Amino acid sequence: MAKLACNEAGYFAANEALQIMGGMGFSEEITVQYCQRRTRGWMIAGGSVEILKTKIAEGVFRRRFSQRPADSPD
Repeated sequence: MAKLACNEAGYFAANEALQIMGGMGFSEEITVQYCQRRTRGWMIAGGSVEILKTKIAEGVFRRRFSQRPADSPD
């Protein structure tokens, strides 16, 4: 749960900083673009945020949840 919370908080902070900086936030001289890219990568590496949420739910509810979408009715 800590990994999920830190990933989401870090990405939120970096994305807000990028919004505040505007186009200048994408400049290589500014650290904001680096932080945004790194935190986005952390959300994917080691299991995506969606998979982490599913694993947490499995622990809370003590049952398994399928990662596959349900078959659509014809």
